Amino acid sequence: MNLFLFTAGATVLAGLLDRPREHQLAEAALIATLATEVARDHAARPPRDTLTLLLALGAAALGGVTIARSTHQPHPRGNPRAFRGGAAWYALAQLLTVTLLWRCGARPHAGGWPARAAGLLLGAGLLIRHDPASLPVLSGYGALLNVMALLTADPRLAHEHPEAARLLRRGGWQFVASDLLILVRRSLLRGRLSRALTEGLMLALYAAAQRNLTQGLLRLTRRS
Repeated sequence: MNLFLFTAGATVLAGLLDRPREHQLAEAALIATLATEVARDHAARPPRDTLTLLLALGAAALGGVTIARSTHQPHPRGNPRAFRGGAAWYALAQLLTVTLLWRCGARPHAGGWPARAAGLLLGAGLLIRHDPASLPVLSGYGALLNVMALLTADPRLAHEHPEAARLLRRGGWQFVASDLLILVRRSLLRGRLSRALTEGLMLALYAAAQRNLTQGLLRLTRRS
């Protein structure tokens, strides 16, 4: 836990200070600490669940490093090609997470639709208005992200796995919030201070999301 907090703090600080190389290294280290926890606990779950978790974290690491390369640029929208590439890696991570959640019995439900619809509309509106070229890739990623968040909040999980469900639900909402902040920062913010603070908040939410999702999935997939 201490190592995770250290790498999370380093990631947030590098983002705040606009240090791209340090940001990439810190974020990769953050994901590596979570992957180490998964590998260390491998005997507690079926091998395919451990492999799915590790692959999802690996794809997230590649997505984070790629988007960090796009973020720290003079232009507010950074490098669009790198940004879309990072989103593609994150889409793979979300697909693997959705696969694992579905395998564990999570299913779509009718809860929280107003907030989910508001988030989708905000994200789509920012893309259509400010970055329509990225809409095909990012809308696909956004759909997978929202499916992941929807499954993490399945009320049935709370009855069977209350601690895992609490962590998963929190992590799903944190992930959605962090990604919306990325779009707000790219599309609307131009001041150096506002962009730095938003980047720091986004990275803090992202780190918490990854931690909660990983811990929730470790509990959810543990053998009885």
